[in-house]
Amino acid sequence: MSTALQTYTTAPVMVTSERENSLAAEDLRARIRGSVKLWEPMSKHTTFHIGGPADIFVQPRDADDLAAVLDFAARKGLPAKVIGNGSNLLVSDDGVRGLVVKLAPAFREVEWHPRGVEAGAGVTLQRLVKESAAAGLSGLESTVGIPGTLGGALATNAGTDTGSIGDLVDRAVVLDARGEVCEWCCDHFAYRYRHSNLRGTGAIVLSARLHLRPAPPEEIRAKIKRLRAKRAARQPLRAWSAGSVFKNPRGVAAGKVLDRAGAKGLRVGDAQVSRSHANFFINRGRATAAQMMELIERTHGLALRRYGIDLELEIEIL
Repeated sequence: MSTALQTYTTAPVMVTSERENSLAAEDLRARIRGSVKLWEPMSKHTTFHIGGPADIFVQPRDADDLAAVLDFAARKGLPAKVIGNGSNLLVSDDGVRGLVVKLAPAFREVEWHPRGVEAGAGVTLQRLVKESAAAGLSGLESTVGIPGTLGGALATNAGTDTGSIGDLVDRAVVLDARGEVCEWCCDHFAYRYRHSNLRGTGAIVLSARLHLRPAPPEEIRAKIKRLRAKRAARQPLRAWSAGSVFKNPRGVAAGKVLDRAGAKGLRVGDAQVSRSHANFFINRGRATAAQMMELIERTHGLALRRYGIDLELEIEIL
């Protein structure tokens, strides 16, 4: 496996029995008001529609629930992964050990202000873009076509060729690794291309304040329509995908590198490189994580052999 992909190999995780999982789930249900499920298929919670069962799948109702869940996981020695709507994830066919915590359907409050918006981490970017036009506030158009939630977008500094979400952040309310709710200013995130300081700290965004600029609603709607048409013409927006698979290397688009390397249309089972955009990989219906990973490794190898470019993954392998 290449150096760019080695960081995504699975680390050893404590394996628990079905009985231990059942007891842990029962204990957790008594501690929170949200939903707790056993062996929930992750294919239902990723935009790839791929992934085996999570041992314990939790949807907290509020910040208190979330803090209780993470504290429970730490005390029990169980790994815990917090997700939005799974738009940037490739989940193993074997599923996920420990807890998967999905913020939706909670954390979806939205409050519009004269020059911005305060929104929960579980709000979809699609909703914010649509409502921004009605509010007469411009800036979110750069996120058109990104299928994720605000929390996930802030964690990865999601964006397109017209801008990144980090450009809009004033401040955010986060739950830190100690289980304390605190406020981060924009500088605290240390945003750069597809990166923020959230990764590796254990902090989780609960909500954020974004600064926007007033503009005529019809002007915003026209820009949204134009950008959506542009992306629909070159990206498989209706297909089951996770967005861009690889980050753009400095000075060149990963999609162009893969296109020139002959990756478009390559297929492993039902996993395929899109014919409209070589950096979008799609599930044609029954793709497995193993097939998608093989396709990732093949295309990565093409770029490395033909151009000496060691592409870095943008999606997360869970």
